Amino acid sequence: MKFWLIFLCSVSGHDTAKILATVFTPSYSHQITFRPLWIELSKRGHQVTLLTTDPMKDPTLSNIREIDLSGSYGIMEKYGASEALTNQTDKLKAIKTYLGALSKTADWQLGHPDVQKIVRNPDEKFDLIITEIVYPTHMGFVDRFKVPFIGVASFNQERSHRRLGNMVHPIIFPDGSLPMLPPLTFMERLLSVFHTVFMWWYSDFVLYPEQTAVARKHLGEDIRNLEEIEADMSFLFESLNPAITKVRPIGPNTIVISGMHLKEPKPLPKELEQYMDNAKEGVIYFSLGTNVKAYLLNDNIKRALLETFAELPYKVLWKYEGSAIENLPKNVKIMKWIPQQDLLGHPNVKLFMTQCGLQSLEEAVVNHVPMVAIPFMPEQKRNAKILNEKGIGLSLDNRNMTKAALKMTILEVINNPKFKKNTIELANLSKDVEKPGVEKAVWWTEYCLRNKGAKHLKSPAADIPLYQLLLLDVLATVIAVLLVIVIIAFLIIKICVRILRYLLRFICGKDTKIKRKTH
Repeated sequence: MKFWLIFLCSVSGHDTAKILATVFTPSYSHQITFRPLWIELSKRGHQVTLLTTDPMKDPTLSNIREIDLSGSYGIMEKYGASEALTNQTDKLKAIKTYLGALSKTADWQLGHPDVQKIVRNPDEKFDLIITEIVYPTHMGFVDRFKVPFIGVASFNQERSHRRLGNMVHPIIFPDGSLPMLPPLTFMERLLSVFHTVFMWWYSDFVLYPEQTAVARKHLGEDIRNLEEIEADMSFLFESLNPAITKVRPIGPNTIVISGMHLKEPKPLPKELEQYMDNAKEGVIYFSLGTNVKAYLLNDNIKRALLETFAELPYKVLWKYEGSAIENLPKNVKIMKWIPQQDLLGHPNVKLFMTQCGLQSLEEAVVNHVPMVAIPFMPEQKRNAKILNEKGIGLSLDNRNMTKAALKMTILEVINNPKFKKNTIELANLSKDVEKPGVEKAVWWTEYCLRNKGAKHLKSPAADIPLYQLLLLDVLATVIAVLLVIVIIAFLIIKICVRILRYLLRFICGKDTKIKRKTH
């Protein structure tokens, strides 16, 4: 608290601005990641209009005007997004279903009456737009209000790195939708290259044209192609922790802000606190996040979980959105909502069973809680590999998870002290940063406001065609020149050989004639 008072006082007297902030993704973890930024900007006098699926509804934040887009969850459910993510029997169909649900949600959000009031009001002006770029549709606001913009993301965005001229390499930095970490095997390298080419094609020729049409439908026909707008991004804020995720070379307009959503644990609700305090044997906390619904798990997984929990000498607290579970073991308590960060800070938490979203992973690490990961989505599977690599937990495949494997894994992580030790070491490394994430994000946001963008920080690589960036034209020229040299050399040698043969025939023929005359 003292730090923030000093920090806020030191920057008093700055110009205030009107900021439009939009977070598209209907996922609580995506929404809370950047809440501290909106709050701090509002405390510094900026007027923030926030489009969010999870409004804070805090009357003390008088400088924040929230547009409630919580109906997005219903749209995602209507088009089968949760079912597709939870039970991926047909992966291609699941991806298609999920992408279709995202598109329908984007269309619904931009057409929302409260959003349209802002869009159609000629007196509505903004100085800056901050928008989540995980899905591109909201970038259309940039052209509608014709102001600089900052893109934000809660995990690596290869597409945006390419637009900004940062290094993009399918072997060193596999696409975030692939469950791979370097060093890659030959087959992984092959898959990563083909996947990267496909994703570039898909984003440039399918996703962006489709979402450009959605943006034009609701924001105006003069909206440029979204890939053009993305290329004008002043800054990219990525909520990543370099101690946990793989580092990459980036330009000065890409800002890594680690742990912005992390906070000191607060007291738990009274009933939950009593439950935790009385659990002297320890508690296993189990949550699959927002997007994967526990009640949609298939019967085999549910059975393995319940039978395993019943045999454990610990209490199990399960975030479960469905109705009551039949034959629930006595040591298992289900709750529809749990204050995760506060719970993980309780000393009686022995283990966190998680889907391994990046924010959940960070929250467990800073609270020194080892993990068992049961990932469902590709980026979660990648995070699970990080978890294994760092030695802070173990992971299981949800497709063939057995009771025996689950029980053995849980007991191994709880009873082997190396997992706890590695988690503490990684937490210390994670906290050792040059400045808090919120302070860093606010400073660069106001830098963008002061300078009306940051085009001067853009890498020249962003404007160079791919064939030039990869030196394909230079390599082609060198190869062509070498080929010409080889051909010329070959022809010269061939001519020389012919001349030599001719001379040899001539000389040999002359010698033969002389010998005949002699005889």
